[in-house]
Amino acid sequence: MNLTRLEKAVVQRKFIRYCIKVLDGEALNYLDEMDKIWEREINFSELREEILDGFCSYDEFMEIRYFQIMGMEVPVKDEAISEALYRLPEKKRKIILMSYFLDMTEKEIAECMNLVQSTVHYHKADSLRLLKKLLE
Repeated sequence: MNLTRLEKAVVQRKFIRYCIKVLDGEALNYLDEMDKIWEREINFSELREEILDGFCSYDEFMEIRYFQIMGMEVPVKDEAISEALYRLPEKKRKIILMSYFLDMTEKEIAECMNLVQSTVHYHKADSLRLLKKLLE
C-alpha cells in the first residue's frame, strides 16, 4: 500500500494523537488509583498509641547462665532455674544437668561419675526436692 507524503503525515498525526489520548487516560487512571490509596492511608502520627504498640517488638535480653559439664557448656535460659541449680551442691547439680539437659540415663550417669546407680537415683531425687524447695 503506497501512500503519498501528505497521507503519511495525516496517518502519523492521527497515531500521535491516539498515543497522547492513551497516555492521558493511563495518567488519569494512575492518579485515581493514587487518590484511592491516599484516602485509606493514615500517618503514623495520627494513629492511637495502642495501635502503634502492635507495630513494634521489644527485645528481651535474658541473661543465660552456662554450666560446665563433661567438657560442654549447658545453657540455662530461665533465671530462676539457673539460680536454683547454682545453689545446689556440685555433685547434685551435675546429676541434674546430665539427666535433664544431656538426656543421660541414671546408669550412664553412674558410669560417668564412678558411682552406684542407686546413689545416682538418690541424689537425683534429693536434688529435685531441693530444686522444688528453692523455686517455691
